[in-house]
Amino acid sequence: MRAWAWAGLLGIALMGGLMAPAQAQPAFSLGQPIDPDTGRARDWLRTIDDERLFRESQFGQRVTEEIAEASRLLEAENDALLEELTAREAELTAQRAEMSVEEFRAAANQFDAEAEAIRRAQAEKTQRLSQFEESERRRFFSEIGPILQEVLAAEGGQIIIDARAVIIGVPGLDITDAAAAAMDAEIGDGGPAPFPLGLR
Repeated sequence: MRAWAWAGLLGIALMGGLMAPAQAQPAFSLGQPIDPDTGRARDWLRTIDDERLFRESQFGQRVTEEIAEASRLLEAENDALLEELTAREAELTAQRAEMSVEEFRAAANQFDAEAEAIRRAQAEKTQRLSQFEESERRRFFSEIGPILQEVLAAEGGQIIIDARAVIIGVPGLDITDAAAAAMDAEIGDGGPAPFPLGLR
């Protein structure tokens, strides 16, 4: 998870009385036994796969679909522009015999400038795809704190860590599915993005 996302999640361990008093803290261990009644790990630690949380949430799926659709449109636009530029280049080459050296050089320079302007414009559109995803990820993770607190309390945990930090664990530590379901119930797909792609 990016630093700004985990900075928010780390606050969960310090908010809302989730940390037990010092004298009540259990010894650190990922190998706590399974509660036979709930099937969950009797442990104060829980894990989250932040990438899967985003990807499998309605919010993340909506972002993925928007980017995929915009990418298809952009690819089709790039193909059409390439075809147009190729035709213009062939036309200019065919006219070369009828033009003076100065005329051809001026026409070629103008063509090159126009082609470079198109290239820059299309590159900026590609960059906006990345900026859009980053913006939406920030929005998603900015709203996750209070929801994760509720999920963590319901799951009987007190601290959440990145699932990638766990080398050996026991079943019941991961609450990614529960967190995704809670996010879906609370914010759904997030609605229209405050900063839409706007590739057109």
